Amino acid sequence: MIVRKGSLVGLLFLLLTPVIYSLQAAEKPAEAKLERADAVQAMAIANDWRWSQPNIRSYLTPQEVVFKFPDGKVKKIPLPKDKMIVAIAPFIQQTHT
Repeated sequence: MIVRKGSLVGLLFLLLTPVIYSLQAAEKPAEAKLERADAVQAMAIANDWRWSQPNIRSYLTPQEVVFKFPDGKVKKIPLPKDKMIVAIAPFIQQTHT
């Protein structure tokens, strides 16, 4: 059987394209969840992702909820100007680090 180089490259491209797209799509749903989220929803998502998506880092500033994705992208959801978020650490004998 004789196979041309161009045919082999084309075949590899066709076989690997779905794999590449599936790897890229794995990160998209996480980002897509934040597209229309308000601050309260973003905090709930951050709390859920702390356990289910530990590679996505999140934190809260006085102005926004911040998400840092493994590829370096950062998504910020602004907090309402007329409300304040208060976090209470549930430690009895030690402080959080």
